[in-house]
Amino acid sequence: MKIHFLGIGGIGMSAQAIHEHLLGNDVSGTDPYSTERTKYLENVGIRVFKKHLPENIDNADLIVRTPAVPDTNPEINKAREKNIPILSRLEHHIKILKPYEKIGITGTDGKTTTTSMMAHVLLKLGKNPTVFLGSTHPMLEYKNYRKGGNISVFEMDESQPGFENYSPDFLIITNIRYDHIENFRNLQHYNNCFEKSCKNAKICISNSENNLIRNAKTFGLENADYKILSIEKMGFRQKIEISTPHKTKKFVLNVPGLHNALNALSVIALCFEMGYEKDAVLDAFKDFVLPGRRFQISFNNEKITVVDDYSHTPIEIKSLILTAKEVFKGKKINIIFQPHRFSRLKREWKEFAKALSIADRTYITEVYSAFEHSEKISAEVIAEEIGATFVQNKEDILNIEIEPNNVYIFAGAGDIIKVSQKFRKKIGGLKV
Repeated sequence: MKIHFLGIGGIGMSAQAIHEHLLGNDVSGTDPYSTERTKYLENVGIRVFKKHLPENIDNADLIVRTPAVPDTNPEINKAREKNIPILSRLEHHIKILKPYEKIGITGTDGKTTTTSMMAHVLLKLGKNPTVFLGSTHPMLEYKNYRKGGNISVFEMDESQPGFENYSPDFLIITNIRYDHIENFRNLQHYNNCFEKSCKNAKICISNSENNLIRNAKTFGLENADYKILSIEKMGFRQKIEISTPHKTKKFVLNVPGLHNALNALSVIALCFEMGYEKDAVLDAFKDFVLPGRRFQISFNNEKITVVDDYSHTPIEIKSLILTAKEVFKGKKINIIFQPHRFSRLKREWKEFAKALSIADRTYITEVYSAFEHSEKISAEVIAEEIGATFVQNKEDILNIEIEPNNVYIFAGAGDIIKVSQKFRKKIGGLKV
């Protein structure tokens, strides 16, 4: 079968493309942005076109499109003329997961880290999961994908209606914060998608703060079936005591942050409820490493540290800064934040301002639109609210004064990583 992906360089699309390629299908795709990911796809034998042209889909049996691709795209028009089936990224993912026993991870924050934790634990238990990840991870053979057996661990992207149709056998809901509410008919429609997902799962694990979710085992800090009792900080690691329906347990988590402790707790809850050996599950976390751009220390010497992070919601930004203050005690925390999507900024700019104000120094770039065509709003409103530095041209970040005993965090889901790469290259040659 010949399958063509529009926007193949995206992290979710590329994983699906590799999956189909390894099944023996003839896979190609178009993406105008040349990235490490598109180069990787070409290296594994997938043809990537750099420009959207009608002839790219000649002889295609199926088209898979990302939400960023407009209806006016020439390949979409050609596919419709030729009556070639067109599936969204979501629809195609649901289709290819049908043969598997499915473990889904959904919610506003923490999906990627929780998914990688779940996959890591299963591998440590000797299982053979097929994994779809919204980032890269060294445990995965194809970085964001692993071809395994008949159990699949995957992220359920909650940003579009229809995600409830994944119908996972086992489900973790991290939290529900109405981040993509503009894509749904109304609040009730959004809530119903989560409720249906939980109701249809054999086992559903939900954050105790998710009050609308019923018939779920809960995890959290209080009023939960699985609860964190205490955390002992050990530099980058943490020793955590939890209560469970069975007994009190302790384990060591190899990564910092309360949010990561909660992510781990959700995985522990699901694994315990699935009947896996409890001590083996807990032991797995002692050597877990975070996925790419999740509190990733990309440069470090005796004076300066650079951290790259994908955080792009107010809760994630707050957790990121608090974790940095916890890990890098005595150092000044500078955050360079690129807001992601106009709709999110318009809805939550005050929450962003409050979260960013925790840092010692904040730089805010203009919004990364993510191909969104909603009413524009400038990120300058956040800077004005908290007295931060607004950097209209993100490249000007390279001109900021670099000081010793400082941590520089580049945060956002857009292309701020490119500025971080240049920043690291610059400071690598400096005497600070």
